[in-house]
Amino acid sequence: MSSPVIHPLRSKLLGLMILRVVLALVFLGATVWLQLNSGTFITRSFHPLYVVVATVGLLTVLYASVLKHVKNLKLFTYAQVMVDIALVTGVVYVTGGIESYLPVLYFISVIGSTILLDRRGGYYAASVASISYGVLMDLDFYRVLPQSYKLFFSPHPPVWEDFIMTISTHILGFLTVAYHRGYLAEKASRMEIELETKEIDFDRLENLNRLIVDNIPSGIITLDGLSRVTSFNTAASAITGYSLREVYYRNIEDVFPAMGITPARSGARMEKCVRKKDGTEVCLGFTLSSGRGGEMTDIIILQDLTGLKAMEEQLRRDDRLKALGRLSAAIAHEIRNPLASLSGSVQVLSQELTLGAENRHLMDIVLRECDRLNSLITDFLLFARPATKEKPERVDVSEVIADTIRVFANSPQAARIDIENHIEGHLFVEGFRRQMSQVFWNLCVNAGSAMPGGGRLVVSSAVKLPPDGFVGSGALEKSRSPHGLVEILVMDTGEGVQPENLARIFDPFFSTRDSGTGMGLALVHRIIESHGGTIYVSSTPGEGTTFKIVLPLCAAAGPPAGHAGSC
Repeated sequence: MSSPVIHPLRSKLLGLMILRVVLALVFLGATVWLQLNSGTFITRSFHPLYVVVATVGLLTVLYASVLKHVKNLKLFTYAQVMVDIALVTGVVYVTGGIESYLPVLYFISVIGSTILLDRRGGYYAASVASISYGVLMDLDFYRVLPQSYKLFFSPHPPVWEDFIMTISTHILGFLTVAYHRGYLAEKASRMEIELETKEIDFDRLENLNRLIVDNIPSGIITLDGLSRVTSFNTAASAITGYSLREVYYRNIEDVFPAMGITPARSGARMEKCVRKKDGTEVCLGFTLSSGRGGEMTDIIILQDLTGLKAMEEQLRRDDRLKALGRLSAAIAHEIRNPLASLSGSVQVLSQELTLGAENRHLMDIVLRECDRLNSLITDFLLFARPATKEKPERVDVSEVIADTIRVFANSPQAARIDIENHIEGHLFVEGFRRQMSQVFWNLCVNAGSAMPGGGRLVVSSAVKLPPDGFVGSGALEKSRSPHGLVEILVMDTGEGVQPENLARIFDPFFSTRDSGTGMGLALVHRIIESHGGTIYVSSTPGEGTTFKIVLPLCAAAGPPAGHAGSC
């Protein structure tokens, strides 16, 4: 629990009370000493001095008891100043009046007033002190006041010139002290305010700097001269999974051994793959900047490049696919016509020649391989140019899937496979019916090949509608259609795909089966992308594989399939 804040004037008043008590005790000690060592010019009555000391003590107790209840501290301070000057006047009178050496106590009151109340308070105290001292001196000079209360007295009457000089000197001293001490007090007050303002500004700058550093999307790590972590901003925590508490004052090489910070050159840009706290691997790009000054500090600025690397890999794959598409188109034009002639010629020969069983078998192999090569070239063409010159149509995907499953269920590959179709209603997308049919046929064939001993094939869908008043939420798929998205899942319980092969599953010519051409899933990927959609895959070896296709939906109303139209 924080302690209450004490008003500055209240704390100064407490200091003044302590000083007043100290002076009273000193005055009391001096009085006792004088009483014990009294001389010729000292009276025997010391009671007035004891009365002054007792009055100071009582007033101090009174001030202390009411201080916490006083609301107007400034008025209370002025009252104390007046009482103090009155007590000083009494002390000066008792200790000899004109002959007293204690008018210096007035200076203490004036200085104290400037400390408590600045220059105005000092002028106020100097004026009251001058009036009090001048009135006292006049009354004492003309013997108006009784002389019996004085401890000190002179047998000789005061000289007029000395009297005037004494009063003038002291009053001038009071005013001079008030002016100079007030000036110094105001200057000190201004400097204090300026320092407080600068301190506030520094606090604001520090808070602003901390806010900026914490909200920078790049991770920022600072190291001391021994490569120990001294700061770790919010982005660095989000990228690495570590909090500042977990890495503070630990060597950076102990936290991220793979970064290789120690031999790094200042200002060099590096890329390293490191493991986060949860064990996942991320690709980091970072720059090391060496600080200069009395205490060496290194600053590491890092970014998570994992998503960017994945995007670069996707772009490289797209470039490879485009290059392969151009190559496949060239192959198709150069090979298809000779292949057709070769296949026709072999068919004619097989009909006209009388061949033995072994030669007939070889002739069948030639014809079968010609058909296989022709089918491969057809896939090449479809992969290279999935979009035709025809205008896209409004295709009912649910109908395409139902027809494809019906045909696949009657094929030999689906002999021991339980097929479940959970797609209901109509799901309209903009595209080409033949290509969409090719997508789901390839996925069904791929699932059948993964379940040679039988299994279960499930096709389902889910519709995600956009929010009310939808214009574009920023998601890539949603931004393409104000009618929402459809997610189609094709799940099998087959052999699954090994993790090291999963990233290459859509690459052309990549196949895990000896009899596969590696073009089926590459063709599926190409067609889905050309329809403005996305395809994802997840697989667990021994449990099965799931393909998820996301496509933008069209409005339910529109021209039927087979007619030119647009969503």
